[in-house]
Amino acid sequence: MAVKSDVEDRPAPLGGRWYAQPPDAVTTAFGVDPAAGLTAGRVAERLGADGPNALPEEKPKPAWLRFLDEYRTYMQIILIVAAVVSLVVGEWGTAIMLVLLTIVNAVVGLRQQGKAESAMNALKSMMKASARVRRDGAESQIPAERLVAGDIVLIAAGDQVPADGRIIAARALQIDESALTGESTPAAKDAGTLPDAEVGPGDQTNMAFMNTPVTHGSGTMIVTGTGARTELGKISGLLAGTAMEKSPLTKELNRLTLWIASAAGFTMIVMFVLGRQRGEAWMYCSSPPSRWRSRRSRRRYPRFPRPSCRSVASI
Repeated sequence: MAVKSDVEDRPAPLGGRWYAQPPDAVTTAFGVDPAAGLTAGRVAERLGADGPNALPEEKPKPAWLRFLDEYRTYMQIILIVAAVVSLVVGEWGTAIMLVLLTIVNAVVGLRQQGKAESAMNALKSMMKASARVRRDGAESQIPAERLVAGDIVLIAAGDQVPADGRIIAARALQIDESALTGESTPAAKDAGTLPDAEVGPGDQTNMAFMNTPVTHGSGTMIVTGTGARTELGKISGLLAGTAMEKSPLTKELNRLTLWIASAAGFTMIVMFVLGRQRGEAWMYCSSPPSRWRSRRSRRRYPRFPRPSCRSVASI
């Protein structure tokens, strides 16, 4: 006979409105005593069911796919087209040089991305968050990613709120929520109960949200959401589904590349039209006819190399 875990049995308010529940109802819903906190057994069970308290991270792209992404810029596309045209007209050296140039550009771009990712990873490792919790009747400092729903967390000025939670006690508590709400001044927090209606994060005065700094006072909260279930996690999910926008420098480089390519194409068309109007053939020879050569040249070089003819498009 299967036994249901308390994670499955614990009730949740309609629409996740913990701010509309009194503190006693919240602690009862999570089956926790605010003075003692969760037991080690319940922590392990909920950690296994909900996962760590961390924002979801995107899977890194394979190296070959990242390399191909470097060929999506206009400059790389133009160089590849020029290499193909050079191959068609028999300019093997030029084609090889252009292909090597695109490879160098791609490698440089990958190296720059790698340096930026290394810097970000180093910064993340330096900013490992921690939380002060009550568990098994004792206070302890634990990594924030080990928090679970129902944990009793103590917060004070200078701390980062480690997860979303319902405040059950507060003393002159103020939290800077500008990252979520855009408000320039810290929000005052208390343990009062709000009406059971749709209220935005900025008006939830009895809730604390993940990664917001405590600027004044202290308080006690019970964790109601971790990881992707937090307000910050919801925003992170929305951003993950949004296409990455190009930087202003990349946009300017693409615009400049298009202008250069357009000017080159227009020049080629004008030269082709003017040449046709003058009656020039579709093919031209790099070596001039023998009648153009001087007598001295004919005496010195009696056998002039055979002219190599190319199409007008290869000019």
